[in-house]
Order: sequence, then structure tokens, then C-alpha cells
Amino acid sequence: MFQLCEWFKVNELSLNFGNTCYSIFGPTHKNLNDKVIQNVASCKYLGILIDSDFKWIKNIKYIYNKLIKFIRIFCQNKSQIAV
Repeated sequence: MFQLCEWFKVNELSLNFGNTCYSIFGPTHKNLNDKVIQNVASCKYLGILIDSDFKWIKNIKYIYNKLIKFIRIFCQNKSQIAV
């Protein structure tokens, strides 16, 4: 953990701990020097939800819920759209 903080400092970068999380990919769970870091089942990276099982269902549901809000608008305005 200390090496990571040093690397950020040397490269003049900062880390937002409020938006930082991790997910373990694989069967083993290990602690980092007995420090507790938030473990999450899925996290958003570059706009894609990635879960620890590398399954797409959470990302598909996320996109579906975003798109479903606009379906009604599209249906109401389809006659106004010029082809």
C-alpha cells in the first residue's frame, strides 16, 4: 500500500479514495497488511460495469434502465423525425 502511495506522489498524481474500490477476480481473498479496503461486487470502469464474475448482466441492466427512460420520448416524437 505504501509503494502505491509513493508511486502516486512521485508521478504527481492524486487518488480519490471516495471513488476508489476494488474487486477480487478469482477464488482467493487476501488482506493487505491487515488494512481494510472496500471490496465491491461490481464497479464502473470507463462507463462499463464490471463484476467479479466477469458477467455482463449488471451492465446490461444498467444500460437498459438508462435507455428505457427515453423510449416514451422516442415514440412520441417519431412522427417529427425527418428521415
